[in-house]
Amino acid sequence: MEILFKLIPNNLIHYIAYAITLGFVLILLRTISKNVKNNVIRDLTGQIIIITGANSGIGFETAKNCVQHGAKVILACRDEITAQKSCLQLNFIKKNSTEFIKLDLSDSSSIHLFANIFEKKYSKLDILVNNAGVMAVPNRCLTKDGFEQTIGVNYFGHFLLTHLLLDRLKSSSQFRVINVSSVAHLAGTIDFQDLHFTNRFYHGMLAYFQSKIANILFTIALQKKFDDQNLHGISVSLHPGIVQTNLFRYLNGPTKFLLWLISPLFNFIYNNSFEGAQTTLYCIHQNYFKLQKGAYYSDCQNQKRLNRCITPENADILWNMSLKIFGL
Repeated sequence: MEILFKLIPNNLIHYIAYAITLGFVLILLRTISKNVKNNVIRDLTGQIIIITGANSGIGFETAKNCVQHGAKVILACRDEITAQKSCLQLNFIKKNSTEFIKLDLSDSSSIHLFANIFEKKYSKLDILVNNAGVMAVPNRCLTKDGFEQTIGVNYFGHFLLTHLLLDRLKSSSQFRVINVSSVAHLAGTIDFQDLHFTNRFYHGMLAYFQSKIANILFTIALQKKFDDQNLHGISVSLHPGIVQTNLFRYLNGPTKFLLWLISPLFNFIYNNSFEGAQTTLYCIHQNYFKLQKGAYYSDCQNQKRLNRCITPENADILWNMSLKIFGL
């Protein structure tokens, strides 16, 4: 056996060991993920729902369910081709149930344009699902507004979008803002002095972890604003599970190779998009008064936020910083 290992290049041995270890970790994570199915359903007739990133994956499955239960759904997506195809599929389920309005969360001018188009067409907004996101962007790059791309899309874009749609949300008797975060927030930290990795080591996953913390802090601060203004609104965040979606499109190099090695296990390890949408659907369908305000959900249940960065004080810091950045 020792002679055999000497014949194998060291790099290959490391890759194999890394792949085996990663495989066991993913299997453990899959075991932890309970794959709970939402069993709460309500009639969504008359409800107007915006879902970002609804052209595929979790967002599409969420949109599909909402259409099936009577809602009018707006697909807020950057990729016009796939969004139009998804729109056709959903309108086939129920005629005139779905509309596509282009939205690029990495560009504030696109966000403003989206909000203006929506406001001209609709007098209210019942549910905003901030679902779109990017993960593991291999190289540090900036959005058109100068944000590091991951936090720019995952947090800042959704912050601005939500703010611009507040008047339409307030026009609903009971509105909800649902922010798709991730259990990955537990592995990260947030650096208010260097959110964009200008002076510190950049790695795509570190940026992703930070953005998911920001999603949860945003949820807490947003709920506080609702409560302070006596608004009939609920803000929640959630972990959708370990889902194989387009989030993985940026993976490259050794990580991509390792995922290819264990690809036969994907169906066992990962939730599919339908399964990944269940907690989002729970937050959409659950009785308004049974949802916990400002809470973090996973497996269709309220969960504790264990990351020490998740505090009301940090939520206020990020909120005020974001207002200042956008001049709001």
